[in-house]
Amino acid sequence: MRLIFAIILSFFLIWFGGYLWFLNELSLKKTNIDQKTDAIVVLTGRANRLNVAVDLLKNEFAEKLYISGVDEKVTRTELLDLLNISVDLAECCVESGNKATDTVGNAIETMSWSIKNDIKSIRVVTSLEHMPRAMVEFKRFMPNVTFVEHTVGSWRPDNLNYFNLSQEYSKYVISLLRSRASSQIYEDT
Repeated sequence: MRLIFAIILSFFLIWFGGYLWFLNELSLKKTNIDQKTDAIVVLTGRANRLNVAVDLLKNEFAEKLYISGVDEKVTRTELLDLLNISVDLAECCVESGNKATDTVGNAIETMSWSIKNDIKSIRVVTSLEHMPRAMVEFKRFMPNVTFVEHTVGSWRPDNLNYFNLSQEYSKYVISLLRSRASSQIYEDT
């Protein structure tokens, strides 16, 4: 019984130490606002992400905007109304995908789109706490693409939901393990 307790306690302490590291990394994260990319990819979730991505497109940080994970029920007209952009900009530069239902799906959907459009660099727009996991998945599926992280939201310790952050950290760890396992499989073949 003591052995089981010691193992559980050890796993918890390792997880907790990693969680503290994760919080520290989030608090230090800075957004690169100078570098231009071939495309901007925004992961749906919160409306503010879309606003930030559209502003980046309007300010010519990239020539294309891809919105990953749009609900299947949302029409293109409804999406463009939400974005509040000109018809010309929408027609030339905005595309969306509606197959993704999670972060892995976002990466796969974006990979397909980037191959089709010969995209070599992407500015990824998502929330601060979601960015580490998004980057693991995007780099796993697109190792030859250059990524620029553009976080929405900033570190505010007085306004954080540590329970939600612990869930995001746990998902991040799972993504890391999955990424490591898939890279090991490719190395062995």
